[in-house]
Amino acid sequence: MISHASVVPAQRSGDTGSEVAEVSAVERYKEMVGLAGAAVEKMRDQDRDRVRDLLARLAASQDRMAELIEQEKLTQVGVRLLWEAAVEALWEERWMQMKPVPEPDESVPARDQRDYLTAMDVAYQSLEDTLQKRGLLRRKSS
Repeated sequence: MISHASVVPAQRSGDTGSEVAEVSAVERYKEMVGLAGAAVEKMRDQDRDRVRDLLARLAASQDRMAELIEQEKLTQVGVRLLWEAAVEALWEERWMQMKPVPEPDESVPARDQRDYLTAMDVAYQSLEDTLQKRGLLRRKSS
């Protein structure tokens, strides 16, 4: 059931029973300002907490980005070194035309970086093994 209580204060409606205390406009204004001030302070506290959380998340994100950039650079160096080693291993094979390091293939499905590094090492090791079996790999004498 919906109550149809009056929004008019009791002292204005003429209902001035003994239990209703007189509230002056000044007191009511002070009460409302106090409530508004408390609400604003609560919002500011929540905002400070949110800012603290977001700053921590931002710092963690920036640290992760720095790690990934460093990992990318190291991976590029590793790829270049393995490519150069493969070119050197195949240097005597004049019939084989070596190309520069190919660009990364962006269509490859995303996996953990270690999977790609392992695949790269396995491919190079397979090349070396194949060349040794065929007697094509000539080791430099020290």
